[in-house]
Amino acid sequence: MSESQPSKMETMLMRFGTAGALLAMLGRGGRWWMVPLVVVLLIVAVGLLFLQSIHYVAPFIYMVF
Repeated sequence: MSESQPSKMETMLMRFGTAGALLAMLGRGGRWWMVPLVVVLLIVAVGLLFLQSIHYVAPFIYMVF
């Protein structure tokens, strides 16, 4: 059996590293149940980036990492 070639969209997504590989897997593998997990992780990441820009909160965020 020959393995199918990745589509142009999958090839483009793979250029984005880990995030692209995750999105390509979601599209190809039908694992749509993982979408809420990815959305929550993105919200947390954006929240942490925003909180680091506030000077009096930044030291507490740095302690988490």
